[in-house]
Amino acid sequence: MDIRGKRLKQQNEKVTRFTSSIGFDGAIAEEVLRVNQAHMVSLVRGKEVGRVVGANCLKFLQETSTKVDPESLTEDYHQFLEQAAVDSLGVDTAGYLNLGKSRNDQVATAIRMHLKHVLLRVISNALDLQNSMLLIARAQGRYILPGFTHLQHAQPITLAHHMFAYFDSLQRDVERLFQLYVRADASPMGGAALAGTSVRVGRVEVAGLLGFGRLVDNAMDAVSSRDVEMEALACFAIMMTSLSRVSEELVLWSSKEFSFIEIPDEYAATSSIMPQKKNPIVAEVARAKSGSVLGALTACIAIVKSLPYSYNLDLQEVTPHLWRAADDVSSSISLLSGMMRGLKFNPGAMVRSMEGDFSTATSLANYLVRVHGVSFRQAHSIVGGLVRSAVTGGKSLAEVAERQLGGMIEKETGKTVSISKREINSVLSVQASLAQIATKGGSNPKFTTDGLRSRTKSMVDARARLTSMRTFLEESERRLARTVRSITKEVKS
Repeated sequence: MDIRGKRLKQQNEKVTRFTSSIGFDGAIAEEVLRVNQAHMVSLVRGKEVGRVVGANCLKFLQETSTKVDPESLTEDYHQFLEQAAVDSLGVDTAGYLNLGKSRNDQVATAIRMHLKHVLLRVISNALDLQNSMLLIARAQGRYILPGFTHLQHAQPITLAHHMFAYFDSLQRDVERLFQLYVRADASPMGGAALAGTSVRVGRVEVAGLLGFGRLVDNAMDAVSSRDVEMEALACFAIMMTSLSRVSEELVLWSSKEFSFIEIPDEYAATSSIMPQKKNPIVAEVARAKSGSVLGALTACIAIVKSLPYSYNLDLQEVTPHLWRAADDVSSSISLLSGMMRGLKFNPGAMVRSMEGDFSTATSLANYLVRVHGVSFRQAHSIVGGLVRSAVTGGKSLAEVAERQLGGMIEKETGKTVSISKREINSVLSVQASLAQIATKGGSNPKFTTDGLRSRTKSMVDARARLTSMRTFLEESERRLARTVRSITKEVKS
């Protein structure tokens, strides 16, 4: 029996292929099976379906394969599964599978179930990347390099300070995904097509069997909203934007002009024509994939923005973008994590790059304020003038300051100030500049130990939360499997 019914003539093959989602339903096939199992359990317990009929349906669902033929001439995996049940069990038994539910609430539920697993995977990968960053900060964080603004040398920083910036940016991405998980953890099942159902279905019971903590209350909202999916894409796009910036710096740092790092061979490639080349291909592709993920977000917002409530088949075009973006994010994070663990840093090149870059000039301006009572704007003007003289004369800032600083202070402020050569050299040294940083979260090396401690704790806490979520999902899957087994025992061999 063809379950599509007799309301319409048989569909044209081209139309079926055009509108079918079977080619990308494989991602949620396992979840669809569990949705059908939990729903049938509720029908049996609610006495809407006899125990023998229900047991036969559940046994079929236990034994059926989640493999999907992408060339199958069927609308989606839901239809494929129900048709297979009818062909196997007959319509008198399998015809009860869809009682009280619709493909609308099934697909919305299966997507959320799969998305929750995806979020946990991405969070886990992100924590691995954060760990790679902390390993660098712990082992090589004392290395000094120039900090940049406008891609120009600004002030000296430590490598630990730079890694902490990466870490903290990624930490907000992790927090967003945890927050999103809470919003995704709501079951649409029982919403049916859009209005709910007159069939006695225990929505809370089904939600629990499927690993959800709560319900999407309104049936229409449950089946027609995709804001959770779009929020996931927004979180992925923000995360990939941060990773793209990290990748860009790794590309720059690995160039001869910088020579700050050497990328591990296994994360690089040579040229097909230039045998000397070592190209940072993983960083480049990760940088590019940020554009792909952003494109997926834009596409999905464009798909949903003009749809009337409730369900429209346009919505099935959202999920391929979501799963592709999730794969791009997961693979990018995983590979960047491995690559960063193998980076070789060149502290000599970092220090040499700061020679004559005037990056400690701000320290001298601050020193004039704190020690000699010059207002900051006056100090800024004085030191700026010294830098100009140094650039024009091809001298170091210390050399020019030794000869001109006292006179420039007097000219600018009317004060007579004597500053020794030793004092000037001390203030302008990179180490002194770093040591003068007093604000928490700054680049002073004295903050590194506490920074490592607090960030390590945040990772430990996040992993514990991740483990708790995974354990809850695994227990719900086991509970559903036990419940199904207890009912199918009534089926005679």
